[in-house]
Amino acid sequence: MWSDIMRVLALLLAVKAACVLLVSSLTGTVAVNNSGRWWGIVNVASSGNLLTNSKNVQLVLDPSLALLSRRQRKLIRQNPGILHAIAAGLHTAIKECKWQFRNRRWNCPTTHSPNVFGKIVNRGCRETAFVFAITSAGVTHAVARSCSEGAIESCTCDYRRRGPGGPDWHWGGCSDNVEFGRMFGREFVDSSERGRDLRYLTNLHNNEAGRMTVASEMQQECKCHGMSGSCTVRTCWMRLPSFRVVGDFLKDRFDGASRVVYANKGSNRASHRADPRHLEPENPAHKLPSARDLVYFEKSPNFCSYNGKTGTHGTSGRTCNSSSPALDGCELLCCGRGYKTRMEQVTERCHCTFHWCCHVSCLNCTSTQTVHQCL
Repeated sequence: MWSDIMRVLALLLAVKAACVLLVSSLTGTVAVNNSGRWWGIVNVASSGNLLTNSKNVQLVLDPSLALLSRRQRKLIRQNPGILHAIAAGLHTAIKECKWQFRNRRWNCPTTHSPNVFGKIVNRGCRETAFVFAITSAGVTHAVARSCSEGAIESCTCDYRRRGPGGPDWHWGGCSDNVEFGRMFGREFVDSSERGRDLRYLTNLHNNEAGRMTVASEMQQECKCHGMSGSCTVRTCWMRLPSFRVVGDFLKDRFDGASRVVYANKGSNRASHRADPRHLEPENPAHKLPSARDLVYFEKSPNFCSYNGKTGTHGTSGRTCNSSSPALDGCELLCCGRGYKTRMEQVTERCHCTFHWCCHVSCLNCTSTQTVHQCL
């Protein structure tokens, strides 16, 4: 009797698992999505959650937090000092995301829980693509800069460029190590992705797009040498772009993102990187997305109203511009619901004066401003 019951239970569990796999294959998603779980360290990485070595260098998060995979914790142990760079890169990415979308219906809302970006990461829309790209870029950018600053024990400046570079300049100085940043970012960020479905491929593609944007926007900087600043000879090195440049580029790619479908042409199981041959435009008339393009596979949800199921906050209470016809205008931002107007007293520092040395004194100036808020 007992053995028969166990066989029935096993059969029911097998049928349930098969149904889950079938639904996942049809929808291009996986049942359990741990993508971006590591973003949670931006909220929990406090002094009480870090282990340090004898030089007081941050080594690794307390394993009990369980926000990182085993592979990610191993990478942090192998690269002392890199955890601080990862957390700093995430902070920068979140700040930039909020700036780029400050006037949009979706304004990159975040939480103080481990699920930083909310339910939007479980979707496959344009906004999801931007989140993955900007966070991946943030890690690459911060790690590359930390290498050149000597903050990570396992890397240093990029000294590959040496010798003459032109008739009146040569390579020298300390170039930001973007190659190490890309390599570590690929190992660390991409390791949180699992599966071989459409979500897996799009997430990896957008991760790589973020890293490539950082690398492709590197700029050459030079310092002059010579009598009385004559600049007879220049020493040059490669410097990371400001992260605002990276954010502006990815925002442009967000506006022109490509909707893709899964092209089942076989898979390379030995590789953990997305094969672009597996992603094709949904519209056959469109060209294949480049490695720096953002890709998505489903329509964005309606961000006008609160929806707990999709995790959208709505635009009620948002400040809008009554005179703007653009996306920050009250007509578009408020989704046609209208807006209310109120007067607000604002106190700001003004008439600041520098006193030698070294003190700045300011007055407080109060003004009345008109504020418009969506209903």
